[in-house]
Amino acid sequence: MKTKEIQFDGKKYICRIVESIDGEELLIGSTELLDALQPGSFGDANEGFANKEAEALYDEVFYFTEPENLLLPDEELIEVLKESNPDWFE
Repeated sequence: MKTKEIQFDGKKYICRIVESIDGEELLIGSTELLDALQPGSFGDANEGFANKEAEALYDEVFYFTEPENLLLPDEELIEVLKESNPDWFE
């Protein structure tokens, strides 16, 4: 299980790294991180991002999922990701 710690607004978020079918490493974050990065609505001038740093971090993350999914073994996490992203994991 490969992880990466992201710090934002004084809090640490543990993200997972999984490999796509092409061998690309993809960063998977929690919905808690997503909520911190985008506390506003998409109708806001800044598209709901907390700030420019949040927008840059958002661009690094391939997908956001429920925190409990990040605790799954790689194979099970990939099965969850495959539901919404079949082209990346088949």
